[in-house]
Amino acid sequence: MVPFEDRVMSSSDKKFRRKIITRDEAQALTVKFRAEGKRVGYTSGTFDLLHPGHVAYLAEAKDKVDILIVGVNSDESVKSYKDPTRPIVTERARAEVLAALSSVDYVFIFSDTNNNRNIELLKPDYYIKAGDYSSSTLSSKPIVESYGGKVEIIPFEEGFSTTAILKKIETLAKSVEGQDIRYEKRPAVFVDRDGTMIDHVEYLSESNKVREIPGSFAALKRLKEHGYRIVVVTNQPGIGLGYFSREDLFEVNREMLKQATKAGLAIDRIYFCPHSKADGCTCRKPGTYLLKRAEKELNVDISRSYMIGDMTSDVMTGKNAGCTGVLVKTGRGGDDGICDVIPDMIVDSLAQASDRIIAKGEIVAETSRGIFVQSPEDGVVQAIGRFGGDVGHDYNNILGSILACSDLIRQRSADTPAAAEIEDILTILEKATNSGISLSNRIRGLARPGEIKKTSVSLLGCVTSVVELLKHTRKQPCHFEIICPEDETVEVADFTISQTILQLCENSLDAMKHLPERFIVFGISKEKVDGAVPELSQGSYVVLSISDHGKGIATSRQEEVFQPFSSHKGRTIGKGLGLSMASASTVMKQHGGGLALASTPSVGTTIRLYFPISAN
Repeated sequence: MVPFEDRVMSSSDKKFRRKIITRDEAQALTVKFRAEGKRVGYTSGTFDLLHPGHVAYLAEAKDKVDILIVGVNSDESVKSYKDPTRPIVTERARAEVLAALSSVDYVFIFSDTNNNRNIELLKPDYYIKAGDYSSSTLSSKPIVESYGGKVEIIPFEEGFSTTAILKKIETLAKSVEGQDIRYEKRPAVFVDRDGTMIDHVEYLSESNKVREIPGSFAALKRLKEHGYRIVVVTNQPGIGLGYFSREDLFEVNREMLKQATKAGLAIDRIYFCPHSKADGCTCRKPGTYLLKRAEKELNVDISRSYMIGDMTSDVMTGKNAGCTGVLVKTGRGGDDGICDVIPDMIVDSLAQASDRIIAKGEIVAETSRGIFVQSPEDGVVQAIGRFGGDVGHDYNNILGSILACSDLIRQRSADTPAAAEIEDILTILEKATNSGISLSNRIRGLARPGEIKKTSVSLLGCVTSVVELLKHTRKQPCHFEIICPEDETVEVADFTISQTILQLCENSLDAMKHLPERFIVFGISKEKVDGAVPELSQGSYVVLSISDHGKGIATSRQEEVFQPFSSHKGRTIGKGLGLSMASASTVMKQHGGGLALASTPSVGTTIRLYFPISAN
């Protein structure tokens, strides 16, 4: 997919393209316009999420001058004076949006945290700021007045702000059944950084000194695979003491994340306290502010969570927050003497901590359909398979009773005056019951326990049966195309594979539900694998591809979707459990094959199922 900047900057609108300039170019243009007798105005801001307040303010600013130049704070500067999570929109994209406004003549991006240097270079006739400033508090006012310029304060239109928009988004995200729709409730492993995940270096500020404590990332990856969120919580007093900057911290964290990603670990969030002990803040461990923040933002089940670290303050943080406190003997090994606390668990390494936590058989997810328990001897998906099989079996028995009673009612009411009305009611009831049976079979079919009984199956026939079922059960129409130069026979458990294909198609249809037309393309072919799919051994496979043109999956989430309970749709009824990709991957491995995913946001997704070639 072509990036936003490339699409905009390749536009034929040459005038629009010329509006984004450098600060040096803005200085030269200001000199030129003043020589022509034109009044030049300058204003600046973050303009993160452009709203009506911004538009009205810039329009009024333009009314006061002939030429309006706007400075946009760079991403780096916004992070330094607002929040590490801001800006929401990149500097280039913010400049593009401003340049599209008729009230704005030129835009440039700058990294300074104030406008003093900009004013000295441009010397605008009018320095314009919004009404949430006062001229007496502007440090640049003396600079403006020194060359005869004027400071203009424009009252800001009430009711609009980027912060208010973000708060509303946060409120909406938590409005579905009282839960954060982005995250289902799940326990977390809170983990200290220095001395626990990576080598302890006093006031670490250089990314080239980041060294993983051997096995740490793999240990956390195992915990992630068993349903825990991985949240790093670290004290960084070197920032408050002036030993290094936030930018230095971000560089160190970026290097750690790079190494973790290479090891297959996706860290959910990093929280840090930048204060020294003298600041008396609530976010410094053993304070619980950062854990409580994670509890709220990630919908963490604190009571079933763990806090792991190499210091007594880490253990005390966990206990204060209601977690299980784990002391690891790497790093300082608990010799800091900060807190008088007895750990709930003492381990030699993160690897040992991972083994101990997994062996305890913790509950990993709770949904409207019940509680799934991770048994020590089973994997998550297999445990879910047993649960789903039991539920599906009992559910089918109940639904069978409903259908039998429906038949009885139909027979008894055949000669009554209300027969026609009763028949309509029974038709609706039976249709709902049959849908329930279909759902029950899908639950049973995705990750069934025990030995898989395989038979020779026509892959084309399997796909065709799924397509026919979708055509008769989906309310929204969809066009299906099967590209199959030659039918292939595979050794599979027919029902299990059919249900897997059906579930993947349901995902594709859901990804395209916002589109007026929907297309799913199936491809069946033979292919040699020579390392392109890491989990597959070299050789020839029968490949079934399923492609849609839906909203796609962000690159950052493509590994995450293979983890059980991973879903962007929340844990509400009818929204899915986030198990389809994890289950499909497990089923394919059980068949001696594998699964690969390729997806581009707003373009679509292709899932490829690899089957060993049948000996027949």
